[in-house]
Amino acid sequence: MQGRVSGVREQAMPAPAVSVSASPSSLPQASVPSATTTAAPAAPTRDPRLPTAYGVYADSAGRMFELQQLPGRVPDPRVAISAAITKPSDSTLPDGRVRFIVFQRDAASDAFDKVEVRLIARVRQATSFDPSGKPVVANEDETWVIRNISIPFRAAPLKDDPQMYEITPRDPDLQLTSGRYALVLKARAFEFSIAGTVTDKRHCLERLVAANGTFYSECPKP
Repeated sequence: MQGRVSGVREQAMPAPAVSVSASPSSLPQASVPSATTTAAPAAPTRDPRLPTAYGVYADSAGRMFELQQLPGRVPDPRVAISAAITKPSDSTLPDGRVRFIVFQRDAASDAFDKVEVRLIARVRQATSFDPSGKPVVANEDETWVIRNISIPFRAAPLKDDPQMYEITPRDPDLQLTSGRYALVLKARAFEFSIAGTVTDKRHCLERLVAANGTFYSECPKP
């Protein structure tokens, strides 16, 4: 007789728990903004050649020359010839490409005033007449006059210093020829010369003193 086997429900055994630990590299990382440093823009470098004392200066061939003021006032442009100047030039510039720097307390307002460069001519000889009417010719190499011939320049504030402004020719290609000149600011003349042999006849005059007045004419050769 076969034995009866009672039915026993076979229950599935639960799978053993497996502990899984996530490695640090597999965990999501919080986004942290990186600190960045932005460098401040560098301040513009001041031109080391700019003057440190009040005055009027010429910038020529990379050098600064202080200009001296002539005595008296410059006549109106309607006057052809100024009074005689007997003092030689104090400032000789090596190059005719020149700009000017004006350093003064009221520079901001003066920058908008009219500025000009006027020719200064040497009076090479003077002719007068003696009582008998005979001409007397004398050399006057140490006499100059300011003429009413002007060269257009313009002024603009200088960024490096609010107490300065610069004066430059309206023609950027202008190069002054050899000879003597005056920078005219508010009827004040600041004189200078350009080195070299004078070739422009406008820089040379002859004077004739007659009974009816004094007359000037340009030299046949400078």
